[in-house]
Amino acid sequence: MSVPPIYNPVIPCVHTIPGGMYPGRMIRFQGTVPPGAQRFAINFQCGPNTDPRDDIALHLNFRFIEMCIVRNHLTAMNWGMEETSGGMPLVRGESFEALILCEPQSLKVAVNGVHFCEFPHRTPFQRISHLTIDGDVMVNFIGFEGAQPPTQMYMSEPPAYGAYGAPPPAYGAPGYGGPQGFY
Repeated sequence: MSVPPIYNPVIPCVHTIPGGMYPGRMIRFQGTVPPGAQRFAINFQCGPNTDPRDDIALHLNFRFIEMCIVRNHLTAMNWGMEETSGGMPLVRGESFEALILCEPQSLKVAVNGVHFCEFPHRTPFQRISHLTIDGDVMVNFIGFEGAQPPTQMYMSEPPAYGAYGAPPPAYGAPGYGGPQGFY
C-alpha cells in the first residue's frame, strides 16, 4: 500500500505522517529556497499542535544568516542541546531535496543526495505522528517511502516463501544510493 505524496503545501503547514515513523520509513522533501530567505524549519512532531507546541522529536532549522542547520528536540516545551555542525548545504534561490530516514537508533538526514547528519533519538520514534514546515521556503513535494511498518513483533513460525525463495534483504529505503550506503 503506497501513501500518496503531498504536493505544494501552503506554508506554514501541519500534516499527519501516514503510518507514523518506524525503521525503514523515509520522508522526501523537495522545494525551493527563496532568494531572500532567512530561515525555515521542518519538524517531526509528536502531535499536530503548534501553539502550545507538541513535543518535537527532530527540529531541522535551516538558518541562512548563521549558515547552519540546527538540529534539536523539544520535550514539555523545553528545548534540548542544539547540534549545529555541518554548515549550510542549501543555497538561497535554488531548489533542494532533503531525505529523512528513520533507523532504530537515529534519524539520518541527507541533503541534495549527500549524507548530512545523524540525529540519535532523544524522543522515541514511535511517538512521531506529524510533520510541520514553517518559514521562508516553498515546498513542492513531500513523499513517504520505505518499508511498511511491522505488523507483529514475533512470528510463530517461519514464513513460507514458495518456489522463488526468500526475498533479498533490504537496507533502508529503495531508490537512494547515497554515500556509504546510508539510505
